[in-house]
Amino acid sequence: MFNEYINELPSHKRLIVIGDIHGDIRRFKNILVNAKVINNNLEWIAEPPETIIIQLGDQIDSLNRTSTEEWEVLKDYEMIYFTDNLNLIARAKGGYCISLIGNHELMNVIGDFSYVSDNSNSEIRKQLFKPKGTLALTLAKRPLIFKIGDLIFCHAKLDIEHLNILKKYNKDIFYINQVWKNYLENEKINIEDKEIIDSIMIGPSGLLWNRKENNKSSTALLFKELGVIYMFLGHTSYDKIQLIDNQIWYCDTGISRAFGKSNYQYLDIKNNIINIETISE
Repeated sequence: MFNEYINELPSHKRLIVIGDIHGDIRRFKNILVNAKVINNNLEWIAEPPETIIIQLGDQIDSLNRTSTEEWEVLKDYEMIYFTDNLNLIARAKGGYCISLIGNHELMNVIGDFSYVSDNSNSEIRKQLFKPKGTLALTLAKRPLIFKIGDLIFCHAKLDIEHLNILKKYNKDIFYINQVWKNYLENEKINIEDKEIIDSIMIGPSGLLWNRKENNKSSTALLFKELGVIYMFLGHTSYDKIQLIDNQIWYCDTGISRAFGKSNYQYLDIKNNIINIETISE
């Protein structure tokens, strides 16, 4: 009951926003302990208890990119189980752990294991991630787009062009989440959804892959349509969290040890004040 499927929530007093994790459960936990959301025993100690964690996708695919360190102990997809369980713990206290879908979740669903480490690759991986598989059914409950009050969250970037395609079919932005859910649970795609899937989900300019520079005027139109003031993204990595054009927060700072960094960041939003927090190891 607590891992129900939702697309949006009203404004909350406190949000913890975390970028791409790529299998590094230890650093994900470090962030939450640093933020005093959980303790080392995984007990929910957040103040207020209704705190929301929102993780921006790419929980898996832990292949070392710029690191030679052998850091990986658990298989990368344990991160999916971990965040699902953490949501149960959070819900019991009135909070949430919301996990978004990133391009690497999509890649695994379609059988592209290019960024899977030797430690995490196994014969059963394809069975777990394929539509109707155990992990696919967990991912089916996770959104591509999520809204909290006047803030919107996705992995790469939502553009006005995406909204215009949805309008053409008389659909709202959350319809994308439903298309994803339907495919993973039923292995079916409605023919009328083909353009939505091709242009918004899997295309290079789709919201799981988009790395186009921000167009301030187009984004302002998008925000007006959606009733939001900021968009929070992962996917495009920076050394430090960036606010671009006072519109878009880029939150991927290469948290995973796969990227060989000793410093990483997250956002702690308290009573609408956005704080950038840094952890050094």
